[in-house]
Amino acid sequence: MNRSTEEVFEDHLNLRREGKLDEDLKRNYAEEVVLLTSNSNLQGHDAIRYSARRLREQLPDGHFEYVAKQVRGNFALLIWRAKSSRFDAVEGADSFVIEDGKIRLQTIHYGLVKEHSKNL
Repeated sequence: MNRSTEEVFEDHLNLRREGKLDEDLKRNYAEEVVLLTSNSNLQGHDAIRYSARRLREQLPDGHFEYVAKQVRGNFALLIWRAKSSRFDAVEGADSFVIEDGKIRLQTIHYGLVKEHSKNL
């Protein structure tokens, strides 16, 4: 039996918090997942690995806060922000299409600022 959208979404968030990217890919992402950002249109697990590596480079030692989560049908939305020693991420928004217990599409958007916010 396939897991619900909410189950996949929460499992994804928990595994990412724990730094378990490979386990997240295996359990929660379709092999042919599509990743869309403002400057890329990629596909597959390597696309997700690339995105995770880029985020770690931009936000080393990042502290992430999940501001809001929404799930409806096979769609999920995460609003987030983060602080790190290099940049702060503001207005982060990831959206997901989850079908048959796997993430089929993910979009990622966030802005980076050099100034560190005291509100996180």
